[in-house]
Amino acid sequence: MSSSRRLLAATVAVAVLGCVAGALVAVRPAAGVPRRAPHASAWPALRTAGPFLIASIDGKTRGRWGAAWDSLYPFHQSVVSRTAFVRCESATPFSAPLRSMHVVGVRRADVRVPGLAHAVPGVAVTVHVELAWFKPTDPLVATYTFHLVPVDGHWTWLLSKARYRLYMRGPCGAGPAE
Repeated sequence: MSSSRRLLAATVAVAVLGCVAGALVAVRPAAGVPRRAPHASAWPALRTAGPFLIASIDGKTRGRWGAAWDSLYPFHQSVVSRTAFVRCESATPFSAPLRSMHVVGVRRADVRVPGLAHAVPGVAVTVHVELAWFKPTDPLVATYTFHLVPVDGHWTWLLSKARYRLYMRGPCGAGPAE
């Protein structure tokens, strides 16, 4: 593969992975948005974080956006309704099919949640991902770290900084929220 094709493939991989699950980057809280996280009362077993993330990403790649919203961090659920989320995410198909994915590591981490002023306790889950790209013998391979936050004894995933900002502008980023 030429270097320009590798660069293009890497750029697309980052974009696809960013859509699949929220990459965690802190942003300034919007007006009227709580500055603190909801109380996370109980931690699920650390060993369950990886399987939760894999199932979440698999569901998203299969278009199961309603189920994805159901396991979204409650603060982020308050930013976008289930109906708007399903409609918006369904309109953006993945450009490269998922070939394989496995967990490389899981560790406790302070998590910066887009829209909150302070980090919250959570986990960093690192996964190795292969996407079908040009042909079966030429997959796009990347290692990526996603963050999860426990809420009431179960894991929740987060919107990326870009998706959070999009939904703060209203449904699919098109004006006032529903």
